[in-house]
Amino acid sequence: MLADLKPRRKNLVFDLVEEAGYDTTDWVESFKRAAGYKANPKYCYEWGYVQPGRLIILNLWHSNMVEEHGQIVHRGTFRADAEFRRLNGAKQQWVDRARRLDGALQVALRENLPVRVIIVDGDRREKEAVDGPSSRVRCRELDPEPWTITAYDWDTGSCELTRGILDGRFVDQFDLEQTSKSGPERREVTTSSFVRDPAVRRRVLSRAKGRCELCGEQGFKMASGAVYLETHHIVPLADGGDDHAINVVALCANDHRCAHFGDDREEIARKLHAVANAFSDTASRIAVVH
Repeated sequence: MLADLKPRRKNLVFDLVEEAGYDTTDWVESFKRAAGYKANPKYCYEWGYVQPGRLIILNLWHSNMVEEHGQIVHRGTFRADAEFRRLNGAKQQWVDRARRLDGALQVALRENLPVRVIIVDGDRREKEAVDGPSSRVRCRELDPEPWTITAYDWDTGSCELTRGILDGRFVDQFDLEQTSKSGPERREVTTSSFVRDPAVRRRVLSRAKGRCELCGEQGFKMASGAVYLETHHIVPLADGGDDHAINVVALCANDHRCAHFGDDREEIARKLHAVANAFSDTASRIAVVH
């Protein structure tokens, strides 16, 4: 529960990012003095950290988290926070740090990276207090559970982060990839060069309700209790297909392979278009009624 995540100890940021799996080599080597590198100001005051291909780490306030339907969620718009600070004369380092948080989210989305969170608690400066004292962190701890980006608006930077990767009712192959990257011994995984909107994947998995949208069979249940299906773009992104629910379906692993490589893949694509269009039409009629 959310109350259980409230940090009780004030650990060093260096120790926490290292625990998360971040490469601290430059953190150590860029500090001139042999001793005291853990206080390297180039790093220890940052609000987020990016290790491409591996993970991102964010410092998030416990007070900004909410508990919804059994999951812990953080919502915000770091980009808008940065712009507010810039327009209202805040310290430039605060503006830059907020911008880098938004940039970290974009890296995570492009590379399908897990998000590790350092949960902080203490005297938090309100965003509007641009000329006030800095926030004072009294406690900070690394959440042992990875988080995932469940929604992100590329136009505004508005984002939603949810604790856990496989804790939802339905998961897909991109969730498994994140889990692999977040493990203590990272396995090599194949990543796509195309950015997929996590909100679209979640919407399609929810629409399918755990059943393959081609054959109707139930996906298999994972140890976490989540039901596994694979999300599939009917018209591939590489061919100009839209990253939209009308072009994405949830399939069992066997039908997903068939949709890509079967000798009847063109017929499968026609069937899948009909499935996605049917749901789109239903959603439109509901919207009109309401």
